[in-house]
Amino acid sequence: MNAKLLSIWRFSTLFYRTINFIVVAACDLDINRSNKHWLSLAFIIGYTISSGISGRLADTYGRRKMFVISLFINLICMLACAFAYNYVMLVIMTGFNGCAYGGIATAAHSYVLEFFPRRSRGRAGAVLSSFLTLENLYNSAIALPLLPYPFYYAIGSIYFTSWRLYILISAIPALLSFCTLLFMPNSIRFVLAKNDKKAFRDVLNKIDQINSCFSTSRTSHDKVLYSKITTLDLQQNDIHSKIRKEERRNLADDIRELMKQPWRRRFILLSILWIGYSIADHGFTIWLPTVMASYEGGKTCWHGYNKTENIPWNTTHLYNGVNSDCKSGDSLKAIILDILIGNLFSLPVTIFCFLLINRVGRKVLYIILASISGFCILMILLLDNRLSVMILACIFTAITTNAWIPCKIWTTELFHTKFRSTVVALHAKSLRRSFSRIGYELV
Repeated sequence: MNAKLLSIWRFSTLFYRTINFIVVAACDLDINRSNKHWLSLAFIIGYTISSGISGRLADTYGRRKMFVISLFINLICMLACAFAYNYVMLVIMTGFNGCAYGGIATAAHSYVLEFFPRRSRGRAGAVLSSFLTLENLYNSAIALPLLPYPFYYAIGSIYFTSWRLYILISAIPALLSFCTLLFMPNSIRFVLAKNDKKAFRDVLNKIDQINSCFSTSRTSHDKVLYSKITTLDLQQNDIHSKIRKEERRNLADDIRELMKQPWRRRFILLSILWIGYSIADHGFTIWLPTVMASYEGGKTCWHGYNKTENIPWNTTHLYNGVNSDCKSGDSLKAIILDILIGNLFSLPVTIFCFLLINRVGRKVLYIILASISGFCILMILLLDNRLSVMILACIFTAITTNAWIPCKIWTTELFHTKFRSTVVALHAKSLRRSFSRIGYELV
């Protein structure tokens, strides 16, 4: 069952990575330098709005329930994006997809790791991240044969093109994750934190069915479950009173508790850590294909863009006008191939994390990986030429995803189960607001 858990959420977040390529590949949507930031900004705004709410709902009603709902919304929005009538519709649906991603990101990590004991969480997190590496590989692998070779097929008033097919194929892992999650139980730690005796029995029964691949005898199984539950010394009246007390808790209660020691100090320090690294990771990753497209076009970080008037979408598509970063053919193929190579190199880095995370510790491993990521960004700015960008972008892609292995496990383990998802949500909310603004200003 744990193997299923590890694969669920990492294959459910592909749309976040598809945004990178859509900006430079959707040549028929009149995406230019004045509006190209709308897509990522809409996603980030949706994420920011939903993350705090989703985290609180996950702590109150269960990580799995929030996970299922968010995945369903994610699938609907990806389908709508694939058939978007124009760029404005694509931006709006991407915003809703950001809301869904907020629910996935805040609930999923806590949900998966709560099935593992502390001694196994480090390696479980490394395996979890390996699925993100496979996700990135899948994303780049399907982009390589599709996006550089555009085609057009009229469906009503829209033209079905290669980037639309790319979004639909990207949704397949999310669909598989959704179907798998329907058969998964809540985590034992969550139902124990809620003091819910019935839910605890149901979770144990579900886990037993999954592990044994068949339903056990109801009478004998219930006897075992009730004997185990009795040892927990959970009184029925106390359970109901505690559940009612938990239902009356709200986000303000969790924040007040976070402001007490030792939670306050941990929360502040980790907030600084999350914001700083996310500006480097998400803020640069989401714009990486655009940055590489600029270098492919002969521009550099220190080269100012000439101010030109917007040109019609068909002119942009046919002639790849100077006001657009849209790429196709060999130029786009080179960008995707470089990112794909970086994703391939991230596999041995993931293995490295798996072997060392319990030996050197989460903190030391995070510092090493985050430092390398920051160094790559700094060198891109200093060297400022096409060849160096291609090499450093490859290294950055291989390292940056894996740094979240120790960071997220570290964060998850430092806070109590009852408000763990809320803490992750608050961190995510603050970091998205920060790097979205910086990305808007810089790109």
